Amino acid sequence: MIFNMNTKDHLKIIVKNLPDKPGVYIYRDESRKIIYVGKAINLKNRVKSYFQDPDKLGAKTAALVSNIDHIEYTEVESELEALLLEAEQIKRYRPRYNIVLKDDKSYLYIKITTNEDIPLITTARNEDIKGVTYFGPFPSAQTAKNVLKTIRRIFPYRSCKTLPKTPCLFYHIKLCPAPCVGYISEEHYKRVVSQITLFLSGKRKTLEREIQNEMLKASEELRFEDALKLKKQLDDIKYITQNFTRPQDYIDNPNLLEDERQQKLEELKSYLSPYLTLPQAPNRIECYDISNIQGKQAVGAMVVFTNAEPNKSEYRKFKIRIKDTPDDYTMMKEMLTRRFNNEWPLPDLVVIDGGKGQLDAAHDAIGQSGISVPIISLAKRLEEIFIKTDQGFAKVEIPHNKKSLQMLQHIRDEAHRFGITFHRSLRAKKMLA
Repeated sequence: MIFNMNTKDHLKIIVKNLPDKPGVYIYRDESRKIIYVGKAINLKNRVKSYFQDPDKLGAKTAALVSNIDHIEYTEVESELEALLLEAEQIKRYRPRYNIVLKDDKSYLYIKITTNEDIPLITTARNEDIKGVTYFGPFPSAQTAKNVLKTIRRIFPYRSCKTLPKTPCLFYHIKLCPAPCVGYISEEHYKRVVSQITLFLSGKRKTLEREIQNEMLKASEELRFEDALKLKKQLDDIKYITQNFTRPQDYIDNPNLLEDERQQKLEELKSYLSPYLTLPQAPNRIECYDISNIQGKQAVGAMVVFTNAEPNKSEYRKFKIRIKDTPDDYTMMKEMLTRRFNNEWPLPDLVVIDGGKGQLDAAHDAIGQSGISVPIISLAKRLEEIFIKTDQGFAKVEIPHNKKSLQMLQHIRDEAHRFGITFHRSLRAKKMLA
């Protein structure tokens, strides 16, 4: 995204439109030259902090702000992606104020020695040594250390510059496999270092395939303990790199996430269109869930996703008013009747957490409100999607690897989380009473 800033009024518009998401921002001067690159866990809050009272800024930061004429940003999925993308862009553009604001210190790199039998992984200020692979530069020591800290929990590695004769503290806290004393073979350790290199290069799929193959081999050879360790490693990689994208992909397309969201919605429309009338990709999706224990403290949850992203200001909670009996269908009908009697924006698609019974109840409630909206249900046990037609119920087959199905699962899980949190709070209040 790109914004032009010529007046203070424009600044207000810029800050208002920045997302509360992690990402990287770029400042340009009047000649369109990049003068600063920064990362943020929250883009809106971080950029806003530059444009506070000038007296509260340091002299160097104030000089930077006075030269900002354009602002660009790239939204990413995680703080880790922001760290790596920031490093890639600083290396590419060498912005003037990134250097000035760091008191002219050289930037920090992650360094992996490739000319040693037991490669060393550490940080360095320069990248002019042969036999060394560098990643970065990172704009601060803490940034580089945060990346290494994340990696080390998954791939324990050597960080001692001089090899000790006995295992060090890092071995005992499971952050080093102790190649120095032969607790892991040099060949095996080099394979670990190769996997770290793949991780830092953004080649997640290649890395996952490699570990998957190792895990299967260990299982076939009845090395079940090794197979379990590899499975945990694979799970950890998937957890910290959910939706992980290479920095280069964001550089090639700064609007990558926005494009991917639209692709998910278009893909969902293509799967649902044979059964439902969808004039356009469903931009506003509402999902409903019921939470209760044997009918007690029953609550309904409504979550709203706009452009495939949670729109939490639109979430709504319902205390179910019918008698305390475990009747999910009646509860669903009550919640939807109350919702569609309100003059809230209408959804492009309604998703019901449940199967055919919940879907039937939803059709009754919404139909009685005199409103026509497309409705589907998503049954958790087999992740089956149902649609009610004139001939009965139809099952929509969306392959499990499709991002549109994963998006629906995310929406359904968010409705369940929101509902169960409200349910637990009511139970807690009753117990205290």
